Amino acid sequence: MNKKINPKGLLIIAFLFQYFATFAQDWTLAKEKNGIKVYTRESKDSPIKEFKAVTIFEANMHVIEKIILNTKTYPKWYDHCKKSEQIGLQDNTVTMHIEYSMPFPFKNRDAVMNLSATRTNDLIFIHITRNTISRKDVEDIVRMPVSEGEWQLKKINEHATEVIHQFKGDPGGNIPVAIVNLFLVEGPLNTLTQLKGMV
Repeated sequence: MNKKINPKGLLIIAFLFQYFATFAQDWTLAKEKNGIKVYTRESKDSPIKEFKAVTIFEANMHVIEKIILNTKTYPKWYDHCKKSEQIGLQDNTVTMHIEYSMPFPFKNRDAVMNLSATRTNDLIFIHITRNTISRKDVEDIVRMPVSEGEWQLKKINEHATEVIHQFKGDPGGNIPVAIVNLFLVEGPLNTLTQLKGMV
């Protein structure tokens, strides 16, 4: 008997193939705390390192997805997020504008990103891409030239989910690379710790 091919399943496989072919190697464990592991690696197109944070949530994957796609919640849990808002919605893609607080004397940073969700029974994949057209630059805020990554929510059972957050960002401007990389590990640790408190 011929079985129908699930198009969503094929899309997930394509995303994961690209992920493992391009991003899965060369990660170094930078820190482990409170059940969260943060890995970093050198970026091929930026002096700023990339990070990947991995942990287990005692929550259903759909509950976590709902928070991640609810952009107004970000100031409560995403590290250094001053404010955020949804500025677009089309099919399975949410477009958001986010502003990050920066220490004096640096200007705050912002980014416009598309969050595109693909779902199967056991996996939710949220692809983060930079959006260059949905909002003009904001005065006295530096637009990040690089902001891309992903969320992977892997079902363990109805009440547990493996969460992987990977991100590559470049704040641009005059912030020394050494300072950015210094705080690269604490950011995702704080983010996932605070996100756990939301579920």
